[in-house]
Amino acid sequence: MRVSVVIPTLNGERTLPALLRSLRSQTVETEIIVIDSSSDDSTPEVAERWADRLLRIRREEFNHGLTRNLGLRLASEDIVVFMSQDALPEREDTLETLIRPIVEGEVVLAYARHVPPPGTPPPEVFFRLFSYPEKSEVKDRSMLPRYGLRAFTNSNVCAAYLKEKLLEVGGFPRVILSEDLYVAAKLILAGYRTMYNAEARVIHAHTFTPWGIFRRYFAIGVFYAENRWLRRYGGRGDTLRFFLEELMYLAENHPLWIPYAVVENAARLFGLLLGYNHRFLPRFLLPILSGYPHYWK
Repeated sequence: MRVSVVIPTLNGERTLPALLRSLRSQTVETEIIVIDSSSDDSTPEVAERWADRLLRIRREEFNHGLTRNLGLRLASEDIVVFMSQDALPEREDTLETLIRPIVEGEVVLAYARHVPPPGTPPPEVFFRLFSYPEKSEVKDRSMLPRYGLRAFTNSNVCAAYLKEKLLEVGGFPRVILSEDLYVAAKLILAGYRTMYNAEARVIHAHTFTPWGIFRRYFAIGVFYAENRWLRRYGGRGDTLRFFLEELMYLAENHPLWIPYAVVENAARLFGLLLGYNHRFLPRFLLPILSGYPHYWK
């Protein structure tokens, strides 16, 4: 069995070598495609050593959706796995486990569970536990009345797609962020099933500051403003549930982190609301607030 793995990179010399070595030791054979956005470090040299294909693009050409489409077109296998440069498969059979439901015809998309590495700040640990629980779940259109937008959850940190079906719904769009949620929605609304595969695990977490969280959620707000058709499915109270459950988790395990978590969630909510209403802001602020300056050109 063989799969194509597409990895967009930018200054990833610290984490990319371990990822590429792990991909070469997987129990499925991997065609590795790296798309580098003009890194300033040794990322291209690392990719040339380990990858099958290296495509270099200008930094201002990068887009979360369109850049992945480049990799999709280069991929020669029927199943394409998209990964981020800072994720690491937990086991040698991670990709085999991830794609098994696709190979068996159960789903057309499967994404992996994120396991935070040691030393991850407690609020980020909770975020991973909340967003990537222990139990796998297959999702389809029947879940929309109960789940709302949560039925479209997906993560290109490590996600496998049946290439034919991804192309059928148009591939990834030009968006500022959340290209993975967009295509999961398109696939589910087209009548296909997707899967959160908790048995396939990758080591991954973020260490954002409150400012970084604000910018990320500002970009997510922009995404929803530009794709308002998604809002009709609603969030079903997930934001409030997340905040309350995080406070309970921290109170029980890490009470000194509660003030930080309050600040972090305020940044998350304010960024989301401001991003959703970005059309009312001066245009020169948008690259600064979103963290994606090239998107606005």
